[in-house]
Amino acid sequence: MISEKLNSEIDSNINLSSKEFFEKFSSKHSWEPGWLADSRKDSWERLQSANQVSVKDERWRFSPKSRFGYTNFNQIAEAQHSIKFNGVTEESGITVDSIDNILLEQPDVLTDFVNSSGPNLGATESFQLINSYFNNGLFIKVDKNQSQALNLTVDHYCPSLNQATFHRNFIILGDFTELTIIENFTSKDAQSSGALSNLTNFILGKGAKLNRVLIQNFGNGSSFHNLENFILNGDSSVVNVECYLGGSQSRIETKGNLTGKGANFENYSFVSGKNEQLFDQRTEQHHIAPHCSSNLLSKNVLQEEAKSIFAGLIRVDKEAQQTNALQTNRNLVLTKEAEADSLPGLEILANDVKCTHGATTSRLDQEELFYLLSRGIDKKTAESLISLGFLEEIINKIPKEETSLKVRDIVSSHFKKS
Repeated sequence: MISEKLNSEIDSNINLSSKEFFEKFSSKHSWEPGWLADSRKDSWERLQSANQVSVKDERWRFSPKSRFGYTNFNQIAEAQHSIKFNGVTEESGITVDSIDNILLEQPDVLTDFVNSSGPNLGATESFQLINSYFNNGLFIKVDKNQSQALNLTVDHYCPSLNQATFHRNFIILGDFTELTIIENFTSKDAQSSGALSNLTNFILGKGAKLNRVLIQNFGNGSSFHNLENFILNGDSSVVNVECYLGGSQSRIETKGNLTGKGANFENYSFVSGKNEQLFDQRTEQHHIAPHCSSNLLSKNVLQEEAKSIFAGLIRVDKEAQQTNALQTNRNLVLTKEAEADSLPGLEILANDVKCTHGATTSRLDQEELFYLLSRGIDKKTAESLISLGFLEEIINKIPKEETSLKVRDIVSSHFKKS
């Protein structure tokens, strides 16, 4: 593919945060339409302006921001090998393709979506770099009133060594359509030290339904930047399940914008952390229209020196009367060295709402542990069983049994003796 050749030529000792690198990238992509070149340049200039402002950002509270930097990366991985589709349909009215192909064959399809906003929860550098450098991702568009419920599996691959991959994704569901999508984020190398930065815009028409599962199981040294912005129009619904298992550090930002009356947003996630893994989760449930509901449940299991940060906000605009919103973060800490920080929050301007939020952090129930040990079960297996029971509430939300079994196996493997 053209894009593969173009990206493989960008092999320099300069890092991708430098002006020189961006100029080299732009020259290799001179074949792209002018509006896309302008969009990339605008994102790059916004990044430079942001970097010149040195202020304390509360959206990085408790998080060592330096672990998420891009200074060690000087190559963009080949686009052809970063994404794979399964279950692609040839039905009319449904478009399923990679951004790599879209850029080559019909880039004008992106004109209405490429400047879509992100969650804007703190990861400004990642957002602007993705918009500057994206060369792959997924593009799904289902025209309104499609009677077929689409099922799709997508594999995203994290590169190795000092390479970075930037995925720009668009999922657009027309009125009264339905999609179930499972996204697997994996590394071809178990010791991968690359970075994958992933930005997804979800736009749901009236009455549309989205069931989405994300499973991140990267290699030990990998970095993951995952930014998601959901827009839900009237009576649409989202059930989003995210499982974070691998990598060295993950920054996760998820925002649900309930813009139409009667929309429903359900966001479930869990972390199974070990060694010195860091998982930084930022969420926002933004209620803009009346008579909408949202539910967020985040669970974290942490052992050894793993660390998690959860910062969630329920925001209710003045017009969003009759809102029903719930936000819960629960942490199970297995060792003295593990750490869980929680920052739930409310910002409510309407006066007829039902909103609750809370966070808990606990250690292993010693009576449960003693009971299992007394039955001849070794300690690591006992911890695994208790942790799986703690996470089962979320794993049960996964619509496919074979996928949920895979997730349980990965969690169990985190407790095997070295």
